[in-house]
Amino acid sequence: MVIATALAFTVFTASTLVAAQPVDASRFDPDPTGDAYLDQHFATEGLPNGAILSSRSVRILPPLALTSSFDAWQVWFKTTAADGADIAALTTIMKPKTWNGGVVSNNYAIDSVGLRCNPSYQLTHEVSIEAPDITRQLLWRGYAVVMTDYQGPQMAYAHGPTQGREVLDGIRAALAFPSAGLAGSPTAMIGYSGGAIATVWAAQLQPTYAPELRMLGAAAGGTPADLSLLRTTMDGTPPTSVLYLMAALGVARVTPGAFDLLNDVGVATVGQTKNLCSPAAVLGVIPVPLRSLTSVDPYDTDVARRIYQETKAGGATPTMPVYLWHGLFDVWIPVAGARALQQTWQNAGADVSLTVLPCDHITCAYTPGALERIDSWMGR
Repeated sequence: MVIATALAFTVFTASTLVAAQPVDASRFDPDPTGDAYLDQHFATEGLPNGAILSSRSVRILPPLALTSSFDAWQVWFKTTAADGADIAALTTIMKPKTWNGGVVSNNYAIDSVGLRCNPSYQLTHEVSIEAPDITRQLLWRGYAVVMTDYQGPQMAYAHGPTQGREVLDGIRAALAFPSAGLAGSPTAMIGYSGGAIATVWAAQLQPTYAPELRMLGAAAGGTPADLSLLRTTMDGTPPTSVLYLMAALGVARVTPGAFDLLNDVGVATVGQTKNLCSPAAVLGVIPVPLRSLTSVDPYDTDVARRIYQETKAGGATPTMPVYLWHGLFDVWIPVAGARALQQTWQNAGADVSLTVLPCDHITCAYTPGALERIDSWMGR
């Protein structure tokens, strides 16, 4: 109950309408991983986005290491936060021994608020199982795979403006990394659910943020394109309530003033659970609505309305082709968001398709259409 209650505090608790005791938001930042390499800090001012800051060769743990033959590296690079600040992020590069010449950014659904939940840590410190096993399938097909810790140093889960930039700069760094030998390679992206947020934001930011990248396409499934739609489907509703609250905490971390209206329970419990990883979503059986930890109606605020607007995909138009897929019976992430995004992008002249399948949010993740689309873009 403590974990679920802690994560019930969200960005939407911030309000300009009610005075409150200011809270030191840094106390809710994630703790270091304990791996000295992953916990580094870099001076990045004046460097171009994607500039390589440090690198190391790594050994990926089973089960992935037992099913594929590849070389792997981790690369720190310079990137930009959503507010324009210069920051550093890290990406993991895996290149199969038999490489087909293509690169895919697998924007895995991190869906967590702790730094140990990132791919960089999980792949090298934990026996982690990726479900579905997109990385393995891509390596088997011969693609080099880029897996970026795209939520940033504050683990801004669900914050598309942060994630899109880091995905693109992770690709830049991977292509520029000499040891991998990927320079000039055609690149595609894939992501599902939380990873789809990173994917669609990277797709729409790429024409202006990273126009030099040779992007052949982006595939995104179960996309939470409009966070406002999730209020009725996930807030306080088992079994996804904890994931919803974790995502809200992630957005809060990069929103100034968002923590100022924590009540006493929120202050105590968010501090205790600020490193939670997505497997704890089993605790979603405990229905904890946001309102239980706020001093005002969290949704009836100017801050909430602004955040909904800033995190809604579709404000820019991709030039790469985009393939969206979604479950008709997805009761957590309404298909209406994907349909609206497709219509918005099509109206702006984008090449975007949407396939609605007879599945729910979980089973739709396992459909093969996205990988087949990547093969088609890559000419295979």
